[in-house]
Amino acid sequence: MKQLNDQSNNQFFSILGNAISQCPNYDSKMNYLLESRKIYLFNQVLQQQIQFIKDQNSLLDKQFIQPQKKQRRKATEISKIYKCTQCEKLYGSEASLNLHSKLKHPTIESESKTQIEQSFQI
Repeated sequence: MKQLNDQSNNQFFSILGNAISQCPNYDSKMNYLLESRKIYLFNQVLQQQIQFIKDQNSLLDKQFIQPQKKQRRKATEISKIYKCTQCEKLYGSEASLNLHSKLKHPTIESESKTQIEQSFQI
């Protein structure tokens, strides 16, 4: 039993000796506590910067993946300068007025087409 303890102690000391030999030499003039604090604070700053960059990346990803929907203008915000000749309704664009004319006044439009066609006949 004593031999087993001696062998395990020898293995421990040989591993410890190898680990110590791989470490840099101890300098009695150096304040290791101060150096460890500097390294710790430097790592904290780096972690904050990494977190900030991650937050910025996630915001950019959200903007590219889910673009903002266009905000529609309210009816009161649209200047309505196009006026229907048949019913006096006002529209904000010529396309809206033309669509209204096609949907609400189809007979008047067809009559004007026949008049145009007749004017081109010889």
